Amino acid sequence: MGRGARGIAGDAICAAALGERYAGRDHDAAAELLRRVNERLGAKLFDLVGMKGTSHYGHTLLTAADRKKALRAASALVAEARIRQP
Repeated sequence: MGRGARGIAGDAICAAALGERYAGRDHDAAAELLRRVNERLGAKLFDLVGMKGTSHYGHTLLTAADRKKALRAASALVAEARIRQP
């Protein structure tokens, strides 16, 4: 997913809540920072990060269930970021 909606949304949520965002390459660390703000949203970002290897570099496509889970997780992150906009 790269710096797609879920990453930008996670940054926006952390910036609004903590006044900081994660700027490194470790996606798990970004999810952990988000978890400090909201356990449920951090878990959603961890789920998405966990799918990255398969979706980007795997030899198979994500299952329909995983795609649905990913879309729901990303949508929840974007919705929360919109709520937290100044």
